[in-house]
Amino acid sequence: MLTTAIRGLVRVVLAGTVLYVAAFEGRRAGLIAFAVWLALLFVMVVWLPRAAHRAFRQGNYKRSKLLYNVLRVWALRKTARVSIEVSLAACALADGSWDRAIEMLDGMEVEALNEAARAAWLNNRAYALARSGRDAGAALEYSNRAIDLRPDVAGFRHTRGVALLALGRVEEAIGELDRLWGQLAGHTGDEMPLLEAERCYDLGRAWQQKGERDYALDYFDRARRASPESRWAYRAAEYLDPVTRPQLAEFLES
Repeated sequence: MLTTAIRGLVRVVLAGTVLYVAAFEGRRAGLIAFAVWLALLFVMVVWLPRAAHRAFRQGNYKRSKLLYNVLRVWALRKTARVSIEVSLAACALADGSWDRAIEMLDGMEVEALNEAARAAWLNNRAYALARSGRDAGAALEYSNRAIDLRPDVAGFRHTRGVALLALGRVEEAIGELDRLWGQLAGHTGDEMPLLEAERCYDLGRAWQQKGERDYALDYFDRARRASPESRWAYRAAEYLDPVTRPQLAEFLES
């Protein structure tokens, strides 16, 4: 309540400043003040959200978290604030902070979310549950609900593959992750190399569980090449390192 009051007070002060300058400092000063106010509005409404989303897609999670926090402080509507909180939870997931992400998601006012944000909330919760090993069955349920709302989002299909893999339904996971390649093919967005690296890493794990050494190593190598600086590339490299490769081979042959 206090934060909302502060937001409202700041907006009143800014609007009052523009009106004061226009009334008492002359037309030119008023126009300058109005132009500055419009510029600030553009930064907060247009540039900052785009910059935050772009940083997240590029894997710069520290920057995206900072920008999302700035947006949250200035967001006026509850729907906007909770949507930003969903994005902040996604940043926690990207850092591997599963418990923190689940805590954040559980504390949100989900009823305030629009359909797209609710789908993201469902997907993020599914991803957290699957990656953390908490409840793969619930993860699949949440993932299916997210896909029902937004069947066009490639990342949601990937989460379903992760949930299936966590359940031990390896063949289905491979099928889901393979179908995802068709959605990614031909796309050149910032997030595609990261998602492709993660997809290949998970396919490597899936083929590893099936005991297919060559397929597993091939996908780990593809993960490393898709986004060389990503966490998935580093994880995949552990299986490709000359020191760890014999251990992988021994595991697969056991």
